[in-house]
Amino acid sequence: MKKLLSSLIILFIGLSTWAQPPGGGQGKFRGQNQTKGEIFGSVIDSITSKPVGYATIVALNPKTDKMLGGAVTDEKGTFSIPDLPLGLYQLKITFVGYNTTFIDNIKLTPEKSTYQLKNFQLSPTVLNTVEVVGEKPLVTYEIDKKVINVEDQLNTDGQTATEILENIPSVTVSADGTVSLRGSSSFTLLIDGIPTAMDASDALATIPASTIENIEIITNPSAKFDAEGTSGVINIITKKSKLEGISCLVNLSAGRFNNYNGDVSLNIKKKKWTFDVTAMVSDRGRPRTQDNERITTYDSVVNVLLSKGESNWRRQSYGAGGGIQWNPNNSHLLSLRTDLRWTDMIPYSILEYENYDDDSLIETFRTDALNHIELFNNTTNFYYQYNIKRNKEHNISVKAIANLKYVTQNDSTLTYEGGNLTEGNIYTETGPSNSYRFNLDYKLPLSNDSKFETGLQAQFGKSGDIGRNYVYNDVTGEYDLNELFSSDVDYRRDVHAAYAIYGGKLKGFGYQAGLRAEYTYREITSTQAVEFATINRLDWFPSAHLSYSFKNKSQVLLSYSRRIKRPRSWFFEPFVTWEGPYSVRSGNPDLNPEYINAFELSFVKPIKQRKGFFSAEAYQRINQGFMGWISTVYDEGILIRKPYNLGNSTSSGLELSVNYKFTKWYTVNAGANAYYYDLNGSIDDVDYSTSSFNYGGRITNSFDFKGWMVQLVSRYRSGSVTAQGESLGAFIQDITVKKSFWNKKLSVSLQSRNVLATDRRVSFSNTQNVVLNSYEYPIAPGFMATVSLKLNNYQKVFERQEQLDDF
Repeated sequence: MKKLLSSLIILFIGLSTWAQPPGGGQGKFRGQNQTKGEIFGSVIDSITSKPVGYATIVALNPKTDKMLGGAVTDEKGTFSIPDLPLGLYQLKITFVGYNTTFIDNIKLTPEKSTYQLKNFQLSPTVLNTVEVVGEKPLVTYEIDKKVINVEDQLNTDGQTATEILENIPSVTVSADGTVSLRGSSSFTLLIDGIPTAMDASDALATIPASTIENIEIITNPSAKFDAEGTSGVINIITKKSKLEGISCLVNLSAGRFNNYNGDVSLNIKKKKWTFDVTAMVSDRGRPRTQDNERITTYDSVVNVLLSKGESNWRRQSYGAGGGIQWNPNNSHLLSLRTDLRWTDMIPYSILEYENYDDDSLIETFRTDALNHIELFNNTTNFYYQYNIKRNKEHNISVKAIANLKYVTQNDSTLTYEGGNLTEGNIYTETGPSNSYRFNLDYKLPLSNDSKFETGLQAQFGKSGDIGRNYVYNDVTGEYDLNELFSSDVDYRRDVHAAYAIYGGKLKGFGYQAGLRAEYTYREITSTQAVEFATINRLDWFPSAHLSYSFKNKSQVLLSYSRRIKRPRSWFFEPFVTWEGPYSVRSGNPDLNPEYINAFELSFVKPIKQRKGFFSAEAYQRINQGFMGWISTVYDEGILIRKPYNLGNSTSSGLELSVNYKFTKWYTVNAGANAYYYDLNGSIDDVDYSTSSFNYGGRITNSFDFKGWMVQLVSRYRSGSVTAQGESLGAFIQDITVKKSFWNKKLSVSLQSRNVLATDRRVSFSNTQNVVLNSYEYPIAPGFMATVSLKLNNYQKVFERQEQLDDF
């Protein structure tokens, strides 16, 4: 362990040394003088003499028009462009609503290497009436990710991040809220670049959409990111105040099925300091009707078990957080933030059963499956970035993250006949799950628009589960401890990594190549007599990204990455847990990780006159050692689910998107995703190979007429296959109406989801001599009314402000 850490540190130092420019690391690049110059100053409004914040200043080569440096003015209108080679420059100053201005013949010489532009007066565009409306495209593409613009969408009011993702072709959401990215629920979730300790789907269900600015979908992450996750990374970028002063954002929502939520964000920005406080409360449910059919064939009898009733997956959560950021100048950025979240997950199903043997009714009964999961989560992070010589592209940064989680779980399955309790099973589990993470990153700009990045990362994770199983004693009326199904488990997993990335631009070409090394140490101990293998493993994860930009602004992007999906802690535990009266679950201590090779080829073309864009993405994901859950017969009439490494799977698909603004009041955004899924594997001489062609699509029609905004969202998802069965597809229609008041600071919206009641979750599976058919229909339609209030500077501003991290 110590030897490995020493090796990683040596690797980091070596890479940093190798990356230094010629000349002993003193900033002297090939073809440049060692002395550097600087252009600095301030920009003001020519009429009001007030500072113009967030104006763009670009230093150009007057002969070639090539950009050699640039900056964005701060709130006081000041800017600085350091590290400029000596020579002749032309300065270009632009900002929305102002005339573009050029300043010629700026000379930087050894005798005068600085140039000050003090209180330069920028003239506003002269119009009789001016209303500047900023509207970003729904999706924008970068070399290693696509960015979903959330704050301009109408149908986000009163929603969570989960419901936003339902409108993205790459993403599907199951009936219980499980989020999948291109067919896999294994992805890494980041919130402002910070990993969350919660399960990704659970965390997304607690994030109010009103607090989200953008969602980054990174299906082929670079080597800088953790290699964990089958389908990539989803990074939630939250809204932040842009201007000085006090800002407040308040959202209140209420709807059908006792759904409600509220959130408030308060931001104070003063000179070098920024303070923010957030609070939220939410109660969201997904009620649905449920019909199940279970057919068991014995030697001479066909047993049919029918169940019917209602189920719901309800989440109640509340939380608060706060942060402070210190940015004294262009050299230093320091931030500290902590977030607390309490969540109660209360899924339940109440089903009435009829049991038949050869069409003869033999019994009727009712089961109540009640779950209560109390989760407390605290995420605290510290970040410091030092920009060397005030150059934001040349920096070193340190990040420390503590994710602390404590879970108390109580699952009960109770059976009643004639109103009397006849059978009961209760399972409880308590324990912490904590992780600590430390990052050290270095970024170095090189000549010819290239750059080098390297870093070290260390993650320490430990969890402890105390599991107890109790069985109802119909004689005493008490619950007796079942030692066989009870256990204490301690789980430790540490992951340490080093990475290096080199990338840049050459005319229309963009390129990036990286390599990541990850060392994994895993140890599991249990009070039961079970032997778990200790893991000491070193893995290598390369990544590569290429892009080419045409003169018409079209782009072609090509990428590759290798990733890993490690089994979660409870996947290993070979202890039986009851999930229902006829089903149990167990882990598998022999599980191995799943390795993924992912390829993508994308084409993005803007539509003329900035009316929209078109994109096409072809992709293939090859999974080696695919992990899947298989059900087998545990006891007469009882099935057991268990994870296995089934074999290899391949997903090959094409994703299309188009956004087009037909008129000022009508915009269409549409997307489709189609892929061929193939699984090739077997367990214990049972062949689980299968394949299917899966597809889905979404079309959003947006209307804006005389202050009223209407948005119609139509979605369809096809059926798919699993190792033991298949599911059917469904169509969903949503409608949102929104009206703004008080100069768009106050808005009221009404949203209806699944208005045609066509959503469904229908699945069929076969397990040895058992056939399971399940039919679930969300109760519809759902309604949600939302009131939003924005005070001071949470309105849209035109800026190019650097995010806290480069995620």
